[in-house]
Amino acid sequence: MSLNQINVLQNDLPAGSADFVLSTFGIKTFNREQQEVLASEIDRVLKPGGSFAFIEIPEPKLLFLKWFYKFYLKLIIPLIGRIFLGNARDYRMLGKYCASFKNSQYFHECLIKKGLESNYKNYFFGCATGVFGKKSPKDWL
Repeated sequence: MSLNQINVLQNDLPAGSADFVLSTFGIKTFNREQQEVLASEIDRVLKPGGSFAFIEIPEPKLLFLKWFYKFYLKLIIPLIGRIFLGNARDYRMLGKYCASFKNSQYFHECLIKKGLESNYKNYFFGCATGVFGKKSPKDWL
C-alpha cells in the first residue's frame, strides 16, 4: 500500500489503479471546471468497485448557524492561525471559499455524469456535506 500526494488535476496515476480516493475539506477550493476535471480523474483512476469519499464544510442554510459559522471562519480561525502558526492570511480564505462554494451538490452531479454511483448527504444541519460512493463493479466486464 502506498500514499501519494499529487496534483489530482494533473497526474500520471495509471488508469484503474486506485482502490479508493479520499479528500477532506478540499473541494471548496475548486471552481466548477476543476470539479468536472476532478470527477473525470476519479472515474479514470478508480478500479471497478473502488470507493470514493469527500467531506466539505459549506455555508450552512440556517441563519443562526450561518452567522456562527461566518464568525468562526472569518475571525476565530484566522486568530488561531496567527497565534499558533504566525499566519492569519491563509486562514482568512476559508470563509471566502465557503461563501462562494455553497455545498457539494454540483460535484456530486459531476460524479453521476461520469457514471459513478454517488451519494450526497448533509451533516450537522448542513454545516458539512459528504459525497461518497463507488465505481460500479460491472465496469470489470
